[in-house]
Amino acid sequence: MLKFILKKETILTTLYTISLSLLISIFSIKYVYIDKSIYGFIHFILLFIIFFNSWLIEVVHLNRYGKDNFLNYFFLIFQTLVVLNLLIRNTFDIKFILATLVLLSVILSVQHIMEYILTDNKQLMIKKLTEPFSYIHTGRTLALFLGLIFIDYCYWFIFLAFTISQLFPSFISRSIHVRDINFNHLTSHLFIITNIIAISLWLSDLKLNISTKIILLISIVFIFLLTIYRKIFKTIDRTLTKQSGNTYIVGIYFTILELIFINLFFVLEYDWKYFLPLYTCSIISNQCFKQYKKQIR
Repeated sequence: MLKFILKKETILTTLYTISLSLLISIFSIKYVYIDKSIYGFIHFILLFIIFFNSWLIEVVHLNRYGKDNFLNYFFLIFQTLVVLNLLIRNTFDIKFILATLVLLSVILSVQHIMEYILTDNKQLMIKKLTEPFSYIHTGRTLALFLGLIFIDYCYWFIFLAFTISQLFPSFISRSIHVRDINFNHLTSHLFIITNIIAISLWLSDLKLNISTKIILLISIVFIFLLTIYRKIFKTIDRTLTKQSGNTYIVGIYFTILELIFINLFFVLEYDWKYFLPLYTCSIISNQCFKQYKKQIR
């Protein structure tokens, strides 16, 4: 575990994770405050998905190639700076947000294309894997760029970008034999971001004009939930091999949304419209994690 923590790639990934977690936590509160309509709620969900997916693509990329080298350090630092720029500017103008997403997607596309170019032809299976992913991320970049041009329809293009980057790889991974994902590495990073997002949400709440009673209640609930998540994490068999990790990733999406909905429920003074999606996310995430639990012999 100590070796895992001290890896340069892991340290840089954690910095990226912290930056993105702060961004998501601030978005989850302020974006809903700006637009309380159902459309505003859906728009926030789409933005959360695409930002989280950008982080996830980078983590899976590092998981797949597993190289602590200058090239990966550069791309990690570059992505972190892009997220920090949006975080510091603290703007919710959709054009600026979309421009940030386009830039993140360009970085990911270039990273995969360079990996394809640098991969030795003797490593045919890895090269076969890298090539379609280069096309997928280029298509994702194009979809987001079109959203920036046709700004009135940008959320449709954001949804298209998510579909391209999230669903297409699932189909491709079934059609070719590739290097197994490092399930331990994946689950560790997903556990880290879940905890950091919870802490970031709590820190963001401290800046809001809400009562001490609500802050105390949120603190207790978050401590309780993180304790539960830690227990669930300890039941996961992280030694599993021959895993795509797709179902586990879906479970983390819904776990983080569960945290966001719980926070909104209390911050907006017991707004019950968040209770049903909160409960639904809890059920789905638990179902997603079941297949990865340790077998009791």
